[in-house]
Amino acid sequence: MKPHVLRIGHRPERDKRISTHVALTARAFGAAGLTLHRPDSRVVATVEDVTQRFGGDFGIATTTRPRAVARGWRGGVVHLTMFGTPLAEAAPLLRHERDLLVIVGAERVPRWAFELADWNVAVGRQPHSEVAALAILLAELDPRWAQPELDGELQVSPSAQRRRLATIPTEQECLALHGGAGSPAPLLAHCRAVAGMAAAVTDALGGNVALANAGALLHDIGRTRAAGVEHCALGAAMAAEAGFHPGVAHIIRAHVGGGLPQREARALGLPPGDYLPRTLEARVVAACDNLYAGSRRRPLADCTAWLQSQGLKMAARRVTRVHRRVSRRLGRDLAEF
Repeated sequence: MKPHVLRIGHRPERDKRISTHVALTARAFGAAGLTLHRPDSRVVATVEDVTQRFGGDFGIATTTRPRAVARGWRGGVVHLTMFGTPLAEAAPLLRHERDLLVIVGAERVPRWAFELADWNVAVGRQPHSEVAALAILLAELDPRWAQPELDGELQVSPSAQRRRLATIPTEQECLALHGGAGSPAPLLAHCRAVAGMAAAVTDALGGNVALANAGALLHDIGRTRAAGVEHCALGAAMAAEAGFHPGVAHIIRAHVGGGLPQREARALGLPPGDYLPRTLEARVVAACDNLYAGSRRRPLADCTAWLQSQGLKMAARRVTRVHRRVSRRLGRDLAEF
């Protein structure tokens, strides 16, 4: 469940900062989007810029008829107010709602907000910021809000001592990491070939081309340290150590065998991590990798036949599945791209 937020009572001449904070909080804590009462191009532009740079698919729109938005909502409607039902009592019920609209008021809340709401919910009984109330509600509804977006241009790198942003590495930075690792020419040629196709496919699908290109260029760099399946974990660690965007490490970690479920990853002795391709870019790189033997294209059947000959029937199925998924998104067989 990804709630949608309706910000009512916005006054463009006075509320730009607080309404921007409401929108950024909604985005950061896992909401699908926000509808702002009254047009405000500055607020919309700020939120769209943050989403572009830090990733995710958060949407923002405006309306002059917030009451109609609430009345026409097909799911449950929540209104945040300190006069409502305590959040601890309401949260178990709200988690079962498939589509949830959260009304966040401003200085004066109209009566219809109370009347149209299925739940008037209180986050505490003391006066406080609507931004704080929204954050607490969304965090209570979905504890997974803290998982980072992996498809943005920037990503915050945790540090106890300084500000640090991880960026998507340039092609030159990727090649420099290969050089430092001592990658042989055939390995580098394979990575370049996969990157060329992955970047073109990602561009056709409207994804993050720079991220797909970097992930593909580095997807097999772990083979400079190990030839087995563990190369995906080693390569991801190398990208992380270099300070690269975590989306790059995710692509590297998740490219093997169409992705590895946790149970299989543990059985293979791989370190803890997510080895399934969760992003568009990771799925594209994984699918393109399967269509190359070295720097030459090959039929998907050659890849799946080899996996089956090694007794890896489930991996062969996953490879086929990720290929079909990308092909459906593309509108044609990826092998014909």
